[in-house]
Amino acid sequence: MVSQYCSVGPRKRGSGLSAVRPASVGLTLFGREQTCEARRVPKAGLRNEDYVAFLDESGTDRLQVVSGVLIPVRWLRPAEHRWRSFIRTELGSRSGQTEVKSRQLMHGEGVSLHAQSAMLASGHAPLTAKAAGRQFFRRALEHIAGIAEVRVLTVALPTTHPADAYRLWFWMVYAALVEKRNAPRPRLPLLVIDGEDSSFRRAQELVAYRFYRQFPRCQPYVAPGPKWFVRGAVLQDSKLHPFVQMADLVAGAGRLALTGRTPPMLWYETHLRNHGEARGRDIDVSAHALALLKRRSRTDACGSGWPDAKVP
Repeated sequence: MVSQYCSVGPRKRGSGLSAVRPASVGLTLFGREQTCEARRVPKAGLRNEDYVAFLDESGTDRLQVVSGVLIPVRWLRPAEHRWRSFIRTELGSRSGQTEVKSRQLMHGEGVSLHAQSAMLASGHAPLTAKAAGRQFFRRALEHIAGIAEVRVLTVALPTTHPADAYRLWFWMVYAALVEKRNAPRPRLPLLVIDGEDSSFRRAQELVAYRFYRQFPRCQPYVAPGPKWFVRGAVLQDSKLHPFVQMADLVAGAGRLALTGRTPPMLWYETHLRNHGEARGRDIDVSAHALALLKRRSRTDACGSGWPDAKVP
């Protein structure tokens, strides 16, 4: 399964071989939860301490919001199992594979009708599909915040092109990945992006290359030469992946926090960030990652676009 994931990086001219050397990466914002690392990483296979990022966007005509949900490999299977059980209970789905979209929940469409039916069947007071969908939205955010060692990174950019916001997200997460200079460092060997737009995947490869060239001295665990410190991205339809649906919910909450009205604009803080803090976890790393990028490129010479960035 993992062998299908392609690493990004320059090619050795004339040989057609990848010049990738997957190096360990680190975020002090991920803290003590990482346990170990190896100087050389196997070409295939994900280790338990590795993080996987799942990305999706939610935007308006003037603002594009991209969110990423980062989960350690060791918790992927139990987190998926808990999400399926959550969907069965809240939506009455037998399989637990019902697709969830933030916009449908806000407007009382799609799965909001399932949430309404499930709530009425459990003896809840009469309510509209819109109210049921929004209540499920809030519960889903709290469920995401309860995932073990989860981290979320959300950023918005005033643009009509989602790819611009994706590029900024990649700059921010890479700035965080090189914050810690000493071992142990967690790795981010895989990013899963919603949809079929290959431009998002190309944006990840381009930013990884530009980050490597722009900040060569901030990567002490990368040897001189054409070496790489991150791997690549894959595209995945949200219908097939619950974690991409979680990223859509987080992005939707982030969009509401920046453009909505009360009370929905408070959901990101109340039901995601504060709910995680109540469990002793600082799950939202958006502001910290943006501060690290600003510190590393004070005039935005790298062209990330951070001067226009907004975080919920």
